[in-house]
Amino acid sequence: MNDSASATVAQRQAAGSVVAGWPALLVAALVVGGAVYSFSPRQPPAFPDTQVYPERLLVNGVDRAGERFVAVGEQGQILVADGAAGPWRSVAPAPQRGSTLTRVRFIDEQRVLAVGHDGWILLSEDRGDSWQEVAYSEGSDPLLGVSGLIGDRVFAYGAFGLMRVSQDRGRSWQPYELDIVTPETTEDEAAAPEEALDPYADPFAAFEAQAFSGQRHINGMTVAADGSLILVGERGLLLRSTDDGQSWTELPSVYDGSLFGALSLPSGTLIVFGMRGHAYRSDDLGQTWTESRLPGGESLFGGSVDDQGRALLVGAAGTLLRSGDDGRSFQQVAAPTRSGIVTIEPLASGGWLTGGEGGLVIKQPQAAAGDAS
Repeated sequence: MNDSASATVAQRQAAGSVVAGWPALLVAALVVGGAVYSFSPRQPPAFPDTQVYPERLLVNGVDRAGERFVAVGEQGQILVADGAAGPWRSVAPAPQRGSTLTRVRFIDEQRVLAVGHDGWILLSEDRGDSWQEVAYSEGSDPLLGVSGLIGDRVFAYGAFGLMRVSQDRGRSWQPYELDIVTPETTEDEAAAPEEALDPYADPFAAFEAQAFSGQRHINGMTVAADGSLILVGERGLLLRSTDDGQSWTELPSVYDGSLFGALSLPSGTLIVFGMRGHAYRSDDLGQTWTESRLPGGESLFGGSVDDQGRALLVGAAGTLLRSGDDGRSFQQVAAPTRSGIVTIEPLASGGWLTGGEGGLVIKQPQAAAGDAS
């Protein structure tokens, strides 16, 4: 073979090699191109907002200032909305402890306090848009409620007589010991046999009846018409203070079971309520009490007062009661459900925003036989 023929054969072999190897070259080019694209800077895609399902949360407390609503519940959840119908958005406190929050309270138009397990206290100074931790003690007894502004102080209260006080609108908190003054007894009272205690009245109580009152769970507080403070709690605990909480006097017991809350009506009437459908009213600042008439015997966990001065009580099995006669009697005014209700906010529409096992639900009134409203 001459040199010309050899050159032609070599050229054809080289061309064939290039043609045969093009798939490999293409794959290599795609790999390089993909790597360059993967690591090149570019605008991230817009993700939709996280959907909040308020009806799926355990809600323990709701409060409002105008049209701003704040709700709190399990795992440190805080929900905020500018209207009872929502939309609701979740606001994470800093830091998020994940402890259950039990109550929330506006103490003025801007400041909101939330309290819960582990002695957790959160403060918002922008109507619930952001939150800061002002107290926390892991393993501490739970706080079960928080008062409004009383003079220049705010009280937080809870299990086994736990109390905290703030004198700077919730920014800092100090331990508070209940100073309970025991009323002097007459000779006849001292000689009288001690009244037998119903051992089944409060099956969840973990102490003897004669235990120091300050060790009982404190479940609720209200301000009476004369400015005195009323505390209610476990085993029928009833305390009254006439000096803005400096000292307390135990009021006559009306019930052996736990009382879960107290209301002060515009009329001056006090209402306390608790286990097994028991509620009592007083028109003499707690010196004497009369039991209210209620349908059924479901435990009552929360209450409120509507714009017409009527008392509202909520509880187990969807109980939602209203009184049109100053607390003397109550009627069921919304369709009952299997889910318990623990908190309620009256709405201008005539309905109610409720919170509990079924989350946040707007309830509408139904006809209530005998409701003098």
